[in-house]
Amino acid sequence: MNPRLIWKSVKKEAELVVNDHSILLVLLAAPLLYFILMGSTYIKKDEEKVSIGVVDLDLTKSSKSFLNKIDATQKVAITHAYTDLSEAKDGLSKFEVQGIVSIPKDFEKKLKKNESSPIGLILNNTKFLSSNDINKAVNLVAMEYALDSRQKYFESNGINPSLAELKANPIVSQVNAVYNPTNNYGNFLLPVLLLLILHQTLLIGLSESVASDRKKQVMQIAFKESNQNFLNYIVGKLGFYLFLYAAYMLFTFSVAFPYFDLPIHGNFITLLAVSSIFLTTTLLYGWFISSFFSSQVIAMEIMAFTSYPVFLITGVTWSLDQMPLLLQLVSKLIPLQPFFEFIKRHAIMGVDHHLYSDLIVHLLVLLLLGYVVAFLRFSYLQKKYMTSVKDIPNSIQEG
Repeated sequence: MNPRLIWKSVKKEAELVVNDHSILLVLLAAPLLYFILMGSTYIKKDEEKVSIGVVDLDLTKSSKSFLNKIDATQKVAITHAYTDLSEAKDGLSKFEVQGIVSIPKDFEKKLKKNESSPIGLILNNTKFLSSNDINKAVNLVAMEYALDSRQKYFESNGINPSLAELKANPIVSQVNAVYNPTNNYGNFLLPVLLLLILHQTLLIGLSESVASDRKKQVMQIAFKESNQNFLNYIVGKLGFYLFLYAAYMLFTFSVAFPYFDLPIHGNFITLLAVSSIFLTTTLLYGWFISSFFSSQVIAMEIMAFTSYPVFLITGVTWSLDQMPLLLQLVSKLIPLQPFFEFIKRHAIMGVDHHLYSDLIVHLLVLLLLGYVVAFLRFSYLQKKYMTSVKDIPNSIQEG
């Protein structure tokens, strides 16, 4: 490698980015805009006071107490009271509420007799987060209320309070939520969204640059200026993007993560080192794919339109082992897949290094693969350009 030639190429790439407003917008404005947009969207990270409606057909002290306890929970709020189920379902269809709690007749009477009195719960599952919150809140209150009712029943039969409490609840479950103790959607989704933004803007910006080089026939000039050496060319071409996005990664982990209260339990230096491997791999993949296009618009469209499908098969939104075998194999070839898994294990869970070392090896293998395909593509284009120059008559070349 020739440091002087590489530095010259890096400066040239920086000038290209500054002078091309389309690339500049993608690399500088887009990450900031999307960070603000995503951060504003998930700033609370969790839903609170999801609206529910009630149909109380019992209208007793017990039914009102039960509903008051539901209303007192953090996740839901009773906003509408309906006279019957037909009216309540109409309200659900109009999105006045996200769920309906129905108290049957003789609710209090059956409780006093220690008989079963089922509570009706109708959920709008078009918003599964809201429906899960309502379901969880109602069931927790129902369990607590049932326990209290059974204990009072046993006490009324002459059993002392301590034994009555034990008989009322013979099996006690102890749930310890780890890694995402509040069980909120923001902590689950924000880390991968922030990194996905960087991944996609990097690929789009790079693809526009490479396509522009091919369209303007700058690539063959760059090959010549790098002395036809692959490392001189590729390090010079990608060095600017690696430096810029390494800075973005540092900002993400040191500023954005703390701002959104996202955990980093693992070693920070290890996190940055693996992120650098990921960025380098992504850049090699990006250059290889982009080198097939000579139109900035087409290159940008291809990179932009593949972002969501790629995200879907990384295993974040759906378990990888539940996907078809072909998609599992394709996913293993995408650097995002092991990197997202690494972020989950290292940063969010903070597990020992031997539990994520295989992911680092996976990324290194993909880095080697990216290097090989980029080198082969470089060699092909190099020969193609040299052949095209030889085919031009000497008089024209001299002229």
